[in-house]
Amino acid sequence: MPDEPKFSGAEISLVLHATEDEGRVLHFVEEALSVPADKFSSSYSKGYYKNRIMLLKAMMSSQEAGDLALRIMSLLSSADREELSRNLREYSDEKGSLYLRLDKQKICHGKVSLSETDAIRVRFKPIKRYKPSGNIESYRGLLSSTE
Repeated sequence: MPDEPKFSGAEISLVLHATEDEGRVLHFVEEALSVPADKFSSSYSKGYYKNRIMLLKAMMSSQEAGDLALRIMSLLSSADREELSRNLREYSDEKGSLYLRLDKQKICHGKVSLSETDAIRVRFKPIKRYKPSGNIESYRGLLSSTE
């Protein structure tokens, strides 16, 4: 497909609170998104109320990023795909990266949907182009290829 976007990679990041089980959450992420738990590295920080939080991050290769994008788009509801398509400029930056926030709680229940709160953040980095705004149109192609 000529207008399907190509990515140089992707980064997945999420925050786990003290009440959340790392192994269990990573299991659900692996089940829903096909991202192996061993791809994630962890670090610790303190929350606003001095509570301990775990920061998890995974880096994906170009091929893995493309597969992940297709998987996410195929699992999103038609309403979420429509929201993404309608507001695609709000989900990307001036460098052409595509940013998605997926509902962590819903992923733990086997569903993939967009969310602004308690989200798993996914950043798809495009292959460098002369005109990054062209990525927006190729992202539209990604959305339409999963319908």
